[in-house]
Amino acid sequence: MRMRRAWWVLLVAAVGGAARAEDPCAEDTKQLCGDVKPGEGRAAICLKAHQDRLAPGCRAKLDADAAFARKTVEEFGRACKEDVDRHCAGVEPGDGRLYGCLAQHQLELSDACSGVITRFGAAKELVARVKVACTADAQRVCREHLGSTAALVDCLRENAERLSPECNIEDFARATEAAAVVSLLEDMTRQERVREALQVLQGLDSVAFSRNQILLQVDGYENIANQANGIRLLFNPQFVFGPKRAFAFQLKVPLTTLFPNAMGASAQFGLGAVQTAVAWNFLNWWRTKQYVGFAFQWETATRPIVGAPWAVAPSYAFAIGFARWVSLTVQVVWFRSVSGNPAYPVTNLLIIEPIVVFNLPGRSFVALDQRFGIDFATGLFIPVLKVLAGLYTDRQKSLSISAWYQASLTQQGVAKSFKYGVGLGLAYYFDWN
Repeated sequence: MRMRRAWWVLLVAAVGGAARAEDPCAEDTKQLCGDVKPGEGRAAICLKAHQDRLAPGCRAKLDADAAFARKTVEEFGRACKEDVDRHCAGVEPGDGRLYGCLAQHQLELSDACSGVITRFGAAKELVARVKVACTADAQRVCREHLGSTAALVDCLRENAERLSPECNIEDFARATEAAAVVSLLEDMTRQERVREALQVLQGLDSVAFSRNQILLQVDGYENIANQANGIRLLFNPQFVFGPKRAFAFQLKVPLTTLFPNAMGASAQFGLGAVQTAVAWNFLNWWRTKQYVGFAFQWETATRPIVGAPWAVAPSYAFAIGFARWVSLTVQVVWFRSVSGNPAYPVTNLLIIEPIVVFNLPGRSFVALDQRFGIDFATGLFIPVLKVLAGLYTDRQKSLSISAWYQASLTQQGVAKSFKYGVGLGLAYYFDWN
């Protein structure tokens, strides 16, 4: 519930804001952020990164915008909190669905919330009229800004003397303000999609995270290290905490059953490689996130085919959302055994893992997880490809079900890991409040 309220509150934060006249940050943007592509909040992020170098007028404008946003957030929270809970509790955030829901119930809304929805609707209508009237001019004069509503309207304003009579915007200040509101809607939708992608990553052994999670998954493996087939049941809770939820703690507890290939050998059952891990989301910029993590693996069983040695695994991940529907995460993990137990071979494995996540219509998703392992102990190269597909079963995206197939891509990889595997997972995501 908190996620939905926060998303919608931020969505409307710019509604009713003071219209922009002469931009006091124009010169700073040109000098400090001239190479930044307009749109999607990049220029504002760049200016904040150079805040100590900004002119007093630009710094004052950024402070005033932040103060106004906080004030509007508080006003909207008081105005529409109960209306969202009463009429739109089951609506999935993103793509303007919450706004559409409240608009459909406008006759039933409180007066305060109805006023907010009316102002937001007026902004969307004004932007739509501008885009229709100025289609030809936008293609001719502002082609490089077509991907951003706010940047497009700003470009049209700056080139007002070159516009055709059809593109006659009487009040550029109102159009600019409305465009800022619509761009905020677009940007928040992208952020929501990036968050969905990070939830998918949590089920892919990635250090990236976004929410608390309890994951149950079952895997079946064919020809593990040329010795056995196996089934694994994994219990994997993860808890997010700290300022701005920047930290996570994860526990992986697998139960493993192995069926040896040797004739007459009995099946083995036991606790697999138990891991505890901590992760830190230490840097966010635009639609990128960076993480570092450290995992500790416990020695669990005396036989290598079931258990695993004492080991440590530092990791780093870089995640970027390219658009509303696709994101890329590149993860690097170094897995190093620290045990002197002669029952286990030395483990010294570097894994480079690019993961592409696609968010598709109907709350479905597909992920391609490619793992390239370099075993320094044996000199082997071990590539594994995993393809995962699934869907969120509710509109709050708190429950997902997924299935996957993975396979080693070389004979050396099969000898070191497994031939192929299939799996099924059920993940529950939640916030503390």
